Amino acid sequence: MTTEKFTAFSIGTDDIECYVTVMSAKEMVKVATVSRIDEDPETGYQRHLDQRRVKEIAAYINDGNIIPGSIILSAKEDCDMSYDNENKKLTITFAKGNFFVIDGQHRLYGASLCDKNVELPVCIFTGLNIKQEVQYFLDINSYQRGVAKALRIELLKFMSEPESKDGIRSRLFKELNEDINSPLYNRMSATVSVPGKLTHVPFQLAIDPLLEGNILKQFDYEGKKALIINYLLAVEHTLKKIEGDSNRITNSIFFQATFKIFDDVCSMSLTYFKNYKESSFIEILDVMTRLDLTRHTGSNNQDKNSLIKEMRSLLEIKSSMLGVPEDLLF
Repeated sequence: MTTEKFTAFSIGTDDIECYVTVMSAKEMVKVATVSRIDEDPETGYQRHLDQRRVKEIAAYINDGNIIPGSIILSAKEDCDMSYDNENKKLTITFAKGNFFVIDGQHRLYGASLCDKNVELPVCIFTGLNIKQEVQYFLDINSYQRGVAKALRIELLKFMSEPESKDGIRSRLFKELNEDINSPLYNRMSATVSVPGKLTHVPFQLAIDPLLEGNILKQFDYEGKKALIINYLLAVEHTLKKIEGDSNRITNSIFFQATFKIFDDVCSMSLTYFKNYKESSFIEILDVMTRLDLTRHTGSNNQDKNSLIKEMRSLLEIKSSMLGVPEDLLF
């Protein structure tokens, strides 16, 4: 057994003692245990240790990154520990099994595997019974919320090179929402889901494959944006003919399906009209007025694929009318 002193701060209440300090991950795993439910059904409460996740965390830290989240420990009844409030010193005599890990087992075990000695922030509760430990475990993990996918995509703008796919898509999303000439003007929401507005998630699913496709990659950024706006204006025109308004243009399924045929419409426009003008797209998409959109109101992949299939069938009809060779389509 060894005795060590740590600079620590008491953040507890009159009923519960809790201290905040910093400890070595390699030393911590020697004295901390995890009460896992798959190993101890009677008193265990932690989740299964995911070795893949542990190794990913170790690799992340080895790459020079820092994980600032605290490891939450519960000092067991036989743990020899005292606190000097005046000098802000926590004295602990370490022995195996002194602590239970309430939260942060993957961070702790991942950091302990690192090449270097990793110091982690630690919160240590004292005097908790099993019921209280479980309650804290549930409280901590119930109130934590993952980052919404739309927000994660939005934040990529801070990490992406301007000419990368993520960089171009982020700029398109922003400018299509801010450009008064865009049919998506003020109809997009970057971080949260809002009725009637398009979020990053369907926009990414629709645009990413096109940024790597044969049509858009021919153009610089301004060319890409102009071509997409021309296409959207034609889609807006078509929707107004079908439904009297263009509200459906921000519908996730409809937006993705519409851009699934983007390259094919562009190929038809170039072959027959020798351009990518809005008027040419309108002429081609006029065949979509035959769509019965009341049949496509679902929100899953099956509904999306059904709409894409009908759109492509209508494009085949239009291509035969225009005399576009079939090998240029699909």
